[in-house]
Amino acid sequence: MRCAVVLAGGRSSRMGTDKLALTLEGETLLGRAVRAAGTWAEHVVVASPVRSDPALAGVTVVLEDPPLGGPAAGLAAAVAALPEGAVETLVLAGDLADPWAVVAALADADLGDDGVVLVDDEGWPQYLAGRYLVASLRRVVEAAPTVRDVAVRRLLAPLVVRRLPASSEVTRDIDTPEQARAARVE
Repeated sequence: MRCAVVLAGGRSSRMGTDKLALTLEGETLLGRAVRAAGTWAEHVVVASPVRSDPALAGVTVVLEDPPLGGPAAGLAAAVAALPEGAVETLVLAGDLADPWAVVAALADADLGDDGVVLVDDEGWPQYLAGRYLVASLRRVVEAAPTVRDVAVRRLLAPLVVRRLPASSEVTRDIDTPEQARAARVE
């Protein structure tokens, strides 16, 4: 079974408002990420605080534990909620400017031992734009002494992933008002 995890927690402190509620082309950033994930996955899990976004209808929503514990805590909660029989999962940041491009790049990519991640123009692996074996994610989450305030990069460092170069147009996310204006987000 193919699944997807969308990380939608956090304080949006650099944006100054809930960035996942911002709209692009008439749809919230969160809704875009969930809908794009659903084009590949049979089951979608969103790690998020309580929201009224209609995009969450029909998906599993979990709260990171502890609340506001960071994206690794959200990932751990989402991985725990993946159904039995889940083999692969996309992991997507909820604030991706073009989640469909990320899903398209990852959909048929060859996996490393544990998965594949996109690498941005500056050479940084984008762990929240990746496709992983669920067993590999469960292994690193269970081995972590804590997931509170742990960088996703650090949590996933033990994984052997294929790194797939992608342009900044594919990997960009929306964290600041300047990035929102550049992407024409409302």
